[in-house]
Amino acid sequence: MSYGLMVYAVKFDKLKPVFGSGDDKLRRQICGRFKERLAQQADWFKSEIAGGAPTPFDAVKALIMGTVPEKGHGFMYAYAYERIVEHFGRYLDNSRFSSIRWSYMEAVEEGWKQSGLDETLPFRDLHLGKALCVFPTPNDFPSTGYWSPEQVVAGNKRFGEIQISAEEDYIKEAILAVRGWLSQAAAKGEGIVAFYY
Repeated sequence: MSYGLMVYAVKFDKLKPVFGSGDDKLRRQICGRFKERLAQQADWFKSEIAGGAPTPFDAVKALIMGTVPEKGHGFMYAYAYERIVEHFGRYLDNSRFSSIRWSYMEAVEEGWKQSGLDETLPFRDLHLGKALCVFPTPNDFPSTGYWSPEQVVAGNKRFGEIQISAEEDYIKEAILAVRGWLSQAAAKGEGIVAFYY
């Protein structure tokens, strides 16, 4: 089975205050903008919803209203978190990270480390369980992560100081794609938020 890394450049100073803000107008905007996608997710997860999971609409509401429970159904809140990130952010070209297997991510991370990028900008931070708000950790997908605006600037600078050491062309191309994300986000003072599923 193939997966992908969905990546967004976003202003953290605009995104972070949303969570727990109680802004019902914003909740209506986001649920309206992504109505079809949220309804499609509700259909995908109808058995989980029947078993007590929140609907995608209710998960978005809980993140904004600050009513997320401490335990259970983390996957639904993680997908809702993605919709909120998407609302405020810009989707970055993930063509080098689409229809991939986990082994691909591991290979890119190894090339990333060999190139001397990991100390400045840990690759795993993009997909290993970090979020800009609190919700129960999903048992499976999606996994989430981010690079702060400060990390993005430092990582973008680091690229000017290194040579990509990966031997395989596909790994070099993937690393160069990430360099493109960093360049775009650094130019606008944005951080990067990603979702792997």
